[in-house]
Amino acid sequence: MNIQKALAEFITFSAKRDNAISVIVSTPAYGQAPLYILKTDVLVGVIKRCLSGEIDLDDLELWANVIESREDVDCAEHEGVIYALSNSEQMGELDHQKLEKILALLKD
Repeated sequence: MNIQKALAEFITFSAKRDNAISVIVSTPAYGQAPLYILKTDVLVGVIKRCLSGEIDLDDLELWANVIESREDVDCAEHEGVIYALSNSEQMGELDHQKLEKILALLKD
């Protein structure tokens, strides 16, 4: 699996996510051009899956941390949402109410 495919698998929480993590961890992100662009539909889908209980809140926070730290992931369109999801120290603990509010903002 190449890094571009690994990023796509990880970001979409696919069944191959665990394999993708090993590729991502072993591939530096610094100085890389974006290989994956985080689209609204993917972000909304992940948040909905978390709200339904399919994805754990802690996994969502880790997911956002990885996205925020990777230069090869373009999340500029959703930078504020990713920041809010990945920085519970500044933004407060994640919960389903906050996710509902974020989801409503994304749909507007």
